[in-house]
Amino acid sequence: MSTLRLGAYNLPAAEVVLVQTLFRLFAHGDAFRWTFVTAPPYDALLVDGTRPEGTKPEVDRMARAVLRLVRMNGGDAQNTLERPIRADRLQEWLKQIEHDLLTTLQAASGPDDHAAPLMAASPVRFKLRRWPPATLLRGDPHRIRMATMLSRRALNAAELATISQQPAEACQAFLMTLQTTGLVDVRGEAQPRPAPSASQPAKAAPAKPAFARSLISGIRKRLGL
Repeated sequence: MSTLRLGAYNLPAAEVVLVQTLFRLFAHGDAFRWTFVTAPPYDALLVDGTRPEGTKPEVDRMARAVLRLVRMNGGDAQNTLERPIRADRLQEWLKQIEHDLLTTLQAASGPDDHAAPLMAASPVRFKLRRWPPATLLRGDPHRIRMATMLSRRALNAAELATISQQPAEACQAFLMTLQTTGLVDVRGEAQPRPAPSASQPAKAAPAKPAFARSLISGIRKRLGL
């Protein structure tokens, strides 16, 4: 998973601008996986918890994690953040959600620690059969760039990572998603057949069965040959 998506629901415009500014600051740090988006799908969602619409159950179904903004001294319940928004509290919550989401993803994919490097080194290549839908690309410029490359030529995960300059695990995840949804043709490299060596001469053609020789001999005698 290369990028996680945070959105906002019914937040005042000033708070949206504040969060966008904080994200630009967070992005200068190491391994910040989050991006702020204005349209679904969302991995996490910021909601105004002081409004009635922000407490409805359907809001919780809009994302895998929901953080509700509450008034100052409004309590310290789980998945709530008191106003005014503090950068350290927001970043701490994002890191916790990121950890939970990645743990869930790894558990779903299985315990095989060698799957990622094996896929990166695999000779199997992938080429786009048709352009992915917007819900899969998520408006992510990195995914759009990788899809463009795969539409032009067949690539494996390692080649895609090198050309797109994206992490190998992000390329692997993207290729797996494309393969699962049937959007790519999978092409394997055929292994060349080794030429026979002097110590290993080519096999001679198998001899004809005895019954075939006797049948031909009988026909030749009848014809007087």
